[in-house]
Amino acid sequence: MPDIKVTPLGAGQDVGRSCILVSIGGKNIMLDCGMHMGYNDDRRFPDFSYITQNGRLTDYLDCVIISHFHLDHCGALPYMSEMVGYDGPIYMTHPTKAICPILLEDFRKITVDKKGETNFFTSQMIKDCMKKVVPLNLHQTVQVDDELEIKAYYAGHVLGAAMVQIKVGSESVVYTGDYNMTPDRHLGAAWIDKCRPDILITESTYATTIRDSKRCRERDFLKKVHESIERGGKGEDESESPHILLHRPDREGESLLQTVHYLDQPKDPQNLCPEEHV
Repeated sequence: MPDIKVTPLGAGQDVGRSCILVSIGGKNIMLDCGMHMGYNDDRRFPDFSYITQNGRLTDYLDCVIISHFHLDHCGALPYMSEMVGYDGPIYMTHPTKAICPILLEDFRKITVDKKGETNFFTSQMIKDCMKKVVPLNLHQTVQVDDELEIKAYYAGHVLGAAMVQIKVGSESVVYTGDYNMTPDRHLGAAWIDKCRPDILITESTYATTIRDSKRCRERDFLKKVHESIERGGKGEDESESPHILLHRPDREGESLLQTVHYLDQPKDPQNLCPEEHV
């Protein structure tokens, strides 16, 4: 059995703050660097002290890989790179690179400008962090160095979400991040080459959850849209930020595009199902 070490720095036994440290073949890779939305102190970030007690992050990590733009997977990135200190490569797909700084800046405004919290990254730190990003194409094999290679695969979760295969010599690890196997109108099912990794690290948050039917979820989503419009386009509270909008309706948001021309008409949202109007 290869000597591969997996250390959760966050999200080991809870949801949020996803950050997995993998040591394989003498290489150290950080998989995701998320924020826990339920804390307002240092517990919102992964435990980077596990690494920094042995020196600088840059000296220890060979690379950082971000699976997608949700804040529980990328929210601590500027804190890690600019405040703790990391100057190495950060890999993510092109859509993730485009959307990630928008969500980070939005959450910074809520946390710092509105709530007045301190010990948080600045707008300039977000920009400096994103300068360290190396964009990935799906199915592209990238040589991080002479021994370490990574390859991204379609995860089907949100735009730009990727699973990643990590190889060092004959040893390999697959990290799924959040993924989806049920195709819909705008996202396909996750797909990866046939492989036999030594270790599979997979998302399991909803592994035992029985979901409502797609029709019911679309109906509930459209009902919330109507309620928001009746309030003048506002959410129930400040937590209804673009991050929440992008996180909740990953599967239902497509319905909005199909029914938007009905929203200004007096219809009962309980009976407004997109299948009836396509």
